[in-house]
Amino acid sequence: MAVTNQGGGGAAGKIPPRPGGSPKRGRANKASVPRGVPGTAAGASGTPRPTGHPTPKPSARRSEERRRRHNTYKALAGAGVVVAVVAVMIAVSLTGTTKKPKASAGSGRGQYDIPASLVARVEGVPARTLVAAAAAVPRSAWSAPRPGDATPPQALPAGNKALMDGGRPEIVYIASEYCPFCAAQRWALVMALSKFGTFSGLHGTSSSSTDVNPSTPTFTFYGSKFTSKYVSFVPVETETNTGAKLEAPTPAEVSLLDRWDAPPYVSSSRQSGSIPFLYMSGRYVQIGAQYDASALSGMQFAKAATYLTSSGNATAKGAMAAAGYLVGDICALTHGQPAPVCAQVPKDLVGVTTSPQPAG
Repeated sequence: MAVTNQGGGGAAGKIPPRPGGSPKRGRANKASVPRGVPGTAAGASGTPRPTGHPTPKPSARRSEERRRRHNTYKALAGAGVVVAVVAVMIAVSLTGTTKKPKASAGSGRGQYDIPASLVARVEGVPARTLVAAAAAVPRSAWSAPRPGDATPPQALPAGNKALMDGGRPEIVYIASEYCPFCAAQRWALVMALSKFGTFSGLHGTSSSSTDVNPSTPTFTFYGSKFTSKYVSFVPVETETNTGAKLEAPTPAEVSLLDRWDAPPYVSSSRQSGSIPFLYMSGRYVQIGAQYDASALSGMQFAKAATYLTSSGNATAKGAMAAAGYLVGDICALTHGQPAPVCAQVPKDLVGVTTSPQPAG
């Protein structure tokens, strides 16, 4: 059974088991609906009701009228199909797709639109500010982080095979929208990853109102897209903030969870399967949140975005430091690319990790 987890020995709460298998992400299975039996009344068992009278045969004139109406309906239906096809072709030419975005406003999944200006504000925190916040955290605090501190990801065994996607290092993030520690981690991820590529389709959500740190505002990666020539980002949001199914990890992603989301990378076997789970191309792993975001509980998204980008409070310092550590590790994965970003990372933060862990 998986648990939500906050890094550094934070609180943990049991959650439902991860969904298995590998259905297509973001698609719900349609239940089959039995069709009614022709010639029966609504709700009938399938046997036509007796009328007590024989069915009269239609006259030749009535048959001819029915035939004409039938031909007219067929013509109208055909015209409707043509109109629909033309409309689809126009939609494709204008938008490039006819599919509705998975995470649309009013979807009933606990997600909502957020102004582009707020997204830009979070993405716009400069790389130099993030790495400066990370450099300010004393390494002695990694074993017992305080508000305002953050911890870097853990190192994986040196001989572990790199996870690549089209020649780019692949970063896998597995979480759920109801998880408050996942909510915390997304802020740092958006700050960090935006230095290496571009997000589109980001929406807002909040963690469960009945978990610890209830209703923590955050982004959701469900339905979003990350475009980068330096790194591949693969998010998997398994459930909504009310526990409804969203996406299922692929068999390969489940293997990563089973292999690395366990001791010694979590404190005990009871913490195995913790989320959030961040696997960074076979080099680093982060399980749980890197910093304490409990102060965000109950905030509106707009206030949280302002709060976390002001750097005048402990939570913002923690989020920025967490993002700074991620920037340093991603620069190690990309071999210093893009240069304008990675040139700002001090040498001791390139590939920064906590004390190396023994092979799992």
